[in-house]
Amino acid sequence: METLKRFAAKLAFAIANGVIRILYPPKVTWEDKKATKDALKKGNCVVYSNHTSHVDGFYMTRLFGKYRVHTFVARDWYDKKKINWLFRNLPYIPMNRQEMDTSWLSMGLEKMNEGCPIYIFPEGHTSHTGVMDEFKPGFLMLARQAQAQVVPVVIDGEFKVFHRMHIIVGKPVEMDLNEEGRPSVVLKKYAGVCRDRIYELRDTYGVKKQS
Repeated sequence: METLKRFAAKLAFAIANGVIRILYPPKVTWEDKKATKDALKKGNCVVYSNHTSHVDGFYMTRLFGKYRVHTFVARDWYDKKKINWLFRNLPYIPMNRQEMDTSWLSMGLEKMNEGCPIYIFPEGHTSHTGVMDEFKPGFLMLARQAQAQVVPVVIDGEFKVFHRMHIIVGKPVEMDLNEEGRPSVVLKKYAGVCRDRIYELRDTYGVKKQS
């Protein structure tokens, strides 16, 4: 039964991927294509972005599918009865937003050790105005423990049916997560740096900037 569920999940995912690429065809802009693709291929990599809608997690997982990216999803979504079997058989990792739980950290490290990059939304929720909330530094805790590179991605604009969706992929962020100081202070500082990189990439390569 589990084998059948895995097959059904992957088939549904493949079909949905084809449909979503027709509905929202991607246009990808790379800041430094070689540097970022090298990081993704290596697998020891944390990818993060702004979070504009509930479509993001699925869309971005498929966009980077060939790199075997695994995406964090809120536990309250992951555990929904009608779709839990899909999440369990696809590249998603549950994260509990309501309680203190570090299982997501160990699962993320395990996947990166298998050569799979991790994708995460540091805001922890969607923001529709273009102004991001403060980034929670947990994603950098993961990067620090794994000694991983951190790659910024911008979801530039809103999902509109039959309109191209612009995605900006930045080069790995330069930072020293092991610098002297209290780890919580260091991680919070660099979470701010990572948030600023999203704005910088959007200001430089965004559709509004190009028009």
